Amino acid sequence: MVGMRAISALFVLLVFPSFATGSTAQWDRKAGLPLARGEVTAARVGAEIFVVGGFTADGANSPRVDAYSPARNTWRQVPDLPVSVDHAMSAGYRGKLYVAGGYAADRSRLKTLFSFSSGSWKRLPAMPAERAAAGAAIVRGRLYVVGGVTAGASGGRALARTALVYDIARQRWSSIPGPTPREHLGVASLGGRVYAVGGRLAGADTNLRLLEVYASEARTWRRLSPVPGRRGGTAAAGTGRWIVSAGGETPTVTIRTVYRFEVRRPRWSRLPNLPTPRHGLGVAALGGKVYAIGGGTTPGLAVSSANESLTIR
Repeated sequence: MVGMRAISALFVLLVFPSFATGSTAQWDRKAGLPLARGEVTAARVGAEIFVVGGFTADGANSPRVDAYSPARNTWRQVPDLPVSVDHAMSAGYRGKLYVAGGYAADRSRLKTLFSFSSGSWKRLPAMPAERAAAGAAIVRGRLYVVGGVTAGASGGRALARTALVYDIARQRWSSIPGPTPREHLGVASLGGRVYAVGGRLAGADTNLRLLEVYASEARTWRRLSPVPGRRGGTAAAGTGRWIVSAGGETPTVTIRTVYRFEVRRPRWSRLPNLPTPRHGLGVAALGGKVYAIGGGTTPGLAVSSANESLTIR
């Protein structure tokens, strides 16, 4: 019997060398998002996590912005974004929140870029192309808008093949080759690199397992070990030496599984499931914890106030 167990363990290591069991910590429930929303975007700015836009329960998108303080476990409402959005992209840098694109109330795709600091919003140079359902991250003073949906040749829908890069100091946009075209992906930065996680080609039945990383010095995307489970409508955050991917949806269920990718090894490990499975959620990291906020609890249009955190160690 012992021999058989050893053989079985060896088989698992040989067949699944890049996957391991992860943290034994459990998710904690925190103060709920004041207004339940889905298809939000979230970003850490200083000691707070900002949650921007999204759909409300009546199906309308919102300009609302709320800031969460993990230290106090409290929320505060900040001035609305100048436009109502869903499926927007955001990132924080040096005390400022940057919010790019998304879908407007009339379902058009936006080119807008705004920054928020000291209690007010500032309109910045517009993106050279419209983007929605993409992801954003900042590396070395540059905002990367990765993946998503843009205008096709005849003005219709197309998956973006280029990533847009905004030089914050120079206030200038440029473009670079993008990762494998897809939307509803998670995007995060860690160690001077940008990671594109999961995503889908169109509907929730086209979810992908892709993980790609961009190194600015090489100006190329490289494929890494794929996510253990297909996921679109997901979100991601970088913390410590890990990229954490949480949530998503299929045509029939929301995805509860959470994985982390160790960039040094590299390998995937599984973390405890989301207590409240969601898609279109915001995921941000602060103080060695990952926070999963808002999002839809059922496939399609749905909202939630859930705010759950997990210590990553």
